[in-house]
Amino acid sequence: MSWLDDLFGVDDTSNSGTNLNDKDIAIDMLTSSKTRIRILAKAAVEATNPQLRQILSCELTNSINEHFKLSDMAVNKQWYNAFADPVQQIQQDVTEVQNLSQNQ
Repeated sequence: MSWLDDLFGVDDTSNSGTNLNDKDIAIDMLTSSKTRIRILAKAAVEATNPQLRQILSCELTNSINEHFKLSDMAVNKQWYNAFADPVQQIQQDVTEVQNLSQNQ
């Protein structure tokens, strides 16, 4: 049972054919987090209203801190190998794709 099941409960009424695990969700959250940080950074530097700039800067700082927590968790659980050399990362991706194709 995943942490999402613990949080939201298990829904046995529908099956969309996709089985997301905690790793998939964490990687998706990291991607979304990077996008949010990029948007907030751009908005903060382009804002001309000092109050709005301050709000955006605070949100940017909070988003960066949350991203650090999420990425640290993903690295600690070995869901995201940020320190591997590129060849090792490609080999890991190929292995994951092969495992996915075998499970279908």
